[in-house]
Amino acid sequence: MRTIGGGRKDYERVAVDEWLAGEIEEVQYDEHRQYNVKDKETGEWSKATAPHVRFKFRLETYQYPHYSRWMKASTFEKSNLYGKYLKYLCPKYDCADQLIDLDKLEGAKIKVMFEDSGEYQNVSQIRGLDPDLNIIVTAAPVETAPAEDVASADDAPPF
Repeated sequence: MRTIGGGRKDYERVAVDEWLAGEIEEVQYDEHRQYNVKDKETGEWSKATAPHVRFKFRLETYQYPHYSRWMKASTFEKSNLYGKYLKYLCPKYDCADQLIDLDKLEGAKIKVMFEDSGEYQNVSQIRGLDPDLNIIVTAAPVETAPAEDVASADDAPPF
């Protein structure tokens, strides 16, 4: 038998306005997450899709995992992902507008603070405990031709 529904879920609540130790257990990625966007000219709401990311936290002394909200997968300076998470998880390395590897955040030790927001609890602050964590993808080295393959000026035709 398959059933659906079942009423309201009760979630494990965490302490608010205090630092909680834990780690990022998983970085979840949704390539085509739907979200609402407001047209600036008409003021009407419509649906759009874009890549989104959220964090799954394993907190010490709590039984169940806890999650961040879904955020657009953007490292733009004013994005929530960058402004609220990345610049505090990797403070030595400014990853604004950089290509990053989110998988490097899995297993990262953190301290996180939650706040109440109506029925829900949201992350209000987060700090990475590894000051040397770097998630910026460095460019692959550019291969150059070996010196013996490069024609010298003496070998070149006169015109």
